[in-house]
Amino acid sequence: MARPGVTYLDVSKAAQQLTAAGKNPTIDAIRITLGSTGSNGTIGTHLRAWKAKQDQDQQIASKEKLPEVLVATMRGLWELVMNQSEEQIQAIQQRSQQDLAQLKQEIQRLHQENIKWQQQHQQLKEERDGLSNEKLSLEQLLITAKIEMATITEKYAGLEQQLKEKQTRIDELRQQNQQIQANLEHYREASAEQRLNEQHRHEQQLKQLEQTILQANQELADARRKNIEFQQQCQQSTYKSENLRAQLDKLSSQHESTVKELAGTFSELAGSIQSRKHWQEQHQNLSTKYDEQNRQLQEEQTQYVLLLRQLEMTKSEINELQEQNKFLTDIKWNLGQENARLSGQLKHLELPNIPHQ
Repeated sequence: MARPGVTYLDVSKAAQQLTAAGKNPTIDAIRITLGSTGSNGTIGTHLRAWKAKQDQDQQIASKEKLPEVLVATMRGLWELVMNQSEEQIQAIQQRSQQDLAQLKQEIQRLHQENIKWQQQHQQLKEERDGLSNEKLSLEQLLITAKIEMATITEKYAGLEQQLKEKQTRIDELRQQNQQIQANLEHYREASAEQRLNEQHRHEQQLKQLEQTILQANQELADARRKNIEFQQQCQQSTYKSENLRAQLDKLSSQHESTVKELAGTFSELAGSIQSRKHWQEQHQNLSTKYDEQNRQLQEEQTQYVLLLRQLEMTKSEINELQEQNKFLTDIKWNLGQENARLSGQLKHLELPNIPHQ
């Protein structure tokens, strides 16, 4: 094997120089010309190959009747061109290998980037799916809120209707109360003189009557107190209104029984007081109606206050639901914008897969 730096081309050039100078191309002369330390075997091998080609040149020159120098020159040019071509080919192959290695590195880098982009694409896809699920949840919440708002609106309309009916009933009771008060005042004025005349004679009976009235008033006060407690409980829990209404009816029945007992007491007293029978009965009836009307009026006023509070609470709930509806609408719009933006990014990120090298 030839040592590095000593090639056939070097030996051929040295041999041609020696021949042109009229010298014999030997191994030592070629080594001196090249200034190389190549082995004798390597230089001898290249020199024998060169001499063989020189013999071929002589044969070609004799056969084609061409000057031997011309044939040698042509062969030298041909070898020079071939050697230069081989060097260029080797350089090109080396550059090609370097370019191929760089291309492989670039492809590997692009492949890694592609994997990275695919991972980001998968992450963005998962985020998009999460946003879609969240969007569906918000839409469901929005539908639920709309249904609740419609229910509350209907309830609000019913409360307004009840409020109007209660107000009408209160106005009627006020008118009846005013009429009863006028009648009662008339009867009081008519019976005032007779009561003064009979006051001394029936003082004891009046004391008993006052005690009975006080007891009835006490029972009525207790009934009113229970009624107020009932109304407060009704205000705290609207869902228990039916049970409380039943208790209120029970208290009303007890009050009516008390009023009936009071009327019976008045009847017994009227039996012993014949002269005051007509006026006492009228007074008792009017007092009963007056107390009953006052009780109903207080109940209606209490219910009116409760309805007003419920109306304010319902208005507040409707306002809150409207704010929530507006907030959910804004969130839905923002999610739509974000979904469109993510969709655009996903379209840009959908790159073709680069095959493995």
